[in-house]
Amino acid sequence: MSLTRSNRWRPLRAGYLLGLVVLLLSSVVAGAAEPPLPTDPLTIRNELRALRKKTADNDKKVRARIDLLMQQLQKLQGERDAAESQARGEKKPVEEGETAVMTREKMYDSVQKTADQGRGAELDLAEPVREQIVKEYEEDRDQTIKNPLYYQLQTTLVIDLSSKGSAAVIDVMDKFTAIDTLILTGGTYGAPVDLPRILNKAKNYPLTSLYIVNFRNFLTAVPESVGQFKGLTRLSLFGNSLTRLPAVVGKMKQLKVLHVDLNPITTVLATVKGLVFLEELGIEKTDISAAERAELAKLLPQPKVMAQ
Repeated sequence: MSLTRSNRWRPLRAGYLLGLVVLLLSSVVAGAAEPPLPTDPLTIRNELRALRKKTADNDKKVRARIDLLMQQLQKLQGERDAAESQARGEKKPVEEGETAVMTREKMYDSVQKTADQGRGAELDLAEPVREQIVKEYEEDRDQTIKNPLYYQLQTTLVIDLSSKGSAAVIDVMDKFTAIDTLILTGGTYGAPVDLPRILNKAKNYPLTSLYIVNFRNFLTAVPESVGQFKGLTRLSLFGNSLTRLPAVVGKMKQLKVLHVDLNPITTVLATVKGLVFLEELGIEKTDISAAERAELAKLLPQPKVMAQ
């Protein structure tokens, strides 16, 4: 039976319309998957506060959204600064763009890479990152804050005590309000550190992760004030000259990860007995006896006890 021209094209026309509907629906779904960026600074800050609570899961989508919001906030801040400068008859300020975001990511990725390699790995921030830290926090020792929002948005703070700019960073530590990851390092060869002073400057931080690493012979004890961070879930102390842990560590009930590798420490048994949520214990290259290592393995059958 022959088909008229109209009948022949009817299935094609229907398929075309169906495809168009699917395409439109896909666009709508895709648009809904990624909410638009707010244009109100207060709305952005509120969303950032909510997202920070999810960063513990290391969700790439959450981190990507945080970076977009930070860029948007910096853009709005830059536009406001430019408008104010123009109103005063001044030149347009230099835009920082994504510099702060990239610096935070480089520092965070550097620490994560070191952690993945093992507690014995040396933490050495690349020189360009050190220079950027000095530039952001010190600005040639000019303590004037160019962008106050920077102190409110940063969640990771790295201080390399072997760096010339570390003193200036420590001086402004109390200006930060949202630091949940604090990394203190002696660099490649170790460096002197006034740990009580630094921890006191950080006393109001909502810390969940604290790294005190690679100070070598310059650090022989950790002060009891480390116990002030009630929400701490990770404490890494590798690469120092610790012979014991402060007693308060045994009361840090939220700890999931504890690293004391590369220290001449002789015992941790009494300290870790009460850490019911501990998931990983690093004791590689320590002076802990074989007998205690065996006892730790029995005491903590679930956590991953890393020892040689």
